[in-house]
Amino acid sequence: MDAKVKRKPNGFEVTLSKAIYEKEAVFAAAYALSGLCGNRVEPAQAGYVKITLEFLDSCPDTDREKVEHKFLNELIDQQLRLDLEKRYGAIRRLIVQQAFAPLDDLKAEVRKIAGRD
Repeated sequence: MDAKVKRKPNGFEVTLSKAIYEKEAVFAAAYALSGLCGNRVEPAQAGYVKITLEFLDSCPDTDREKVEHKFLNELIDQQLRLDLEKRYGAIRRLIVQQAFAPLDDLKAEVRKIAGRD
């Protein structure tokens, strides 16, 4: 199960797998909607987390569906950001370091990052 959405009269509830979405991504996605919804994050069954989003104002049904999609897209965006940082963060940090304080042996640093040292 990737994401299970349960609609409620005043909002919706999303149950997510912790194996797919990290805590930081879940909190960042919930925070992104904090102007539209009050949010609560809590543990669910083993390996899952439940996010409850309650609309702050009355919201037409068509807008509710847009908010649900916005949350799910934001969640994917945040998780992708984390995944990219894990994969390419060392390279990004090296580029920033080289821009502000050039390294004596850039090629050696690149070999370390690539695991060829």
